[in-house]
Amino acid sequence: MKKKVLLVIGLYLCSMTVLAAAKDMSWSGWVSDSKCGAKGANAAHEACAKKCIAAGEKPVLVTDKDQKVVGIDNPDALAGHEGHHVEVTGKMTDSGTLHVDKVKMLAQKGGSGGAMNEMQH
Repeated sequence: MKKKVLLVIGLYLCSMTVLAAAKDMSWSGWVSDSKCGAKGANAAHEACAKKCIAAGEKPVLVTDKDQKVVGIDNPDALAGHEGHHVEVTGKMTDSGTLHVDKVKMLAQKGGSGGAMNEMQH
């Protein structure tokens, strides 16, 4: 009996972990390039980000919260947003990259907040 209860509790905890991992989350930050990283987390970097990404650098998201540079699993989802302040919705992959499902433009001045201009991809 004790083993069955422990087994049920163990399966419940495992299933909750899987469900939590699959949930979409949102992050706000700047679309930069892998060469400049966090240095490109501002509106003045837009032209440089476009140039570097066109030359083969990978797009990354530099988070507003902690300036973490996050690789993008599906870079085409951020096409046209190079150097922009955005909110992305998606999932973190097992490899630590972000799979972007939706992109929304944020105010281009400063960090997060301010007027929002919604732009869906």
